[in-house]
Amino acid sequence: MGNVTHLFTTRQQLLIHLHMPKTGGTTLKKIIKKNYGKRKSVDVYVDREKLSYVLTNLSKRNIDCIQGHMPFGVHQFFNQPGSYVTMLRDPVDRVLSDYYFIRSLPSHNLHSKVIKMSLEEYQKDPVNSNLQTHYILGEKFGEMLTKEDLEKAKSNLIHHFSVAGITERFDESISLMKKYWGWNNISYTKANVTKGRLSKEEISRGIIDQIETNNVFDIELYHFAKELLEEKIRLLNIH
Repeated sequence: MGNVTHLFTTRQQLLIHLHMPKTGGTTLKKIIKKNYGKRKSVDVYVDREKLSYVLTNLSKRNIDCIQGHMPFGVHQFFNQPGSYVTMLRDPVDRVLSDYYFIRSLPSHNLHSKVIKMSLEEYQKDPVNSNLQTHYILGEKFGEMLTKEDLEKAKSNLIHHFSVAGITERFDESISLMKKYWGWNNISYTKANVTKGRLSKEEISRGIIDQIETNNVFDIELYHFAKELLEEKIRLLNIH
């Protein structure tokens, strides 16, 4: 387990919210906006091939916070020091939530594709495997990952994330972020909750086993992030 490398951040740092899909990130985004305001907080939800262009332009502006479905590496576009926050989720639950969410939302850009797919077909797609590790690594989307990639993702969590929260421990994660970033208001109501999804217990054991096999790096990264979070909770006496 790595040491906690920094205790508190300051407003001189750029807050980068790496909004991990289907982990409670929309709720976190709303909390952050309440503490930064619309003028100092910018949302970036664009296709990955357009991201460099958008970030290059944003780097010329005076902003305090940037949020979006952006992989690790955003800080490299800015001169000011930056630190990340994110939420990670039990990988099986995240895949299930993502699948049923896309199917329930006709306006989603993947709806027409995913509505024709079974859960088994969806979870087999390499694009949907180890997504959290890909985001924290910041590269190799849709490609096979290696053990070295996983270790690099772990290192990124240690050295570049003030808090990597855990969806299943949302309140404690947000309380940590409040302490690190000096937020005033962390009240919330859950946003973007997937409706009509089946629970783990309602899915066949065979498919659950497949999801676990196809997300083995995400599972290890998730448990590593939980240990990091628990270390910080103990250190700062969060209840």
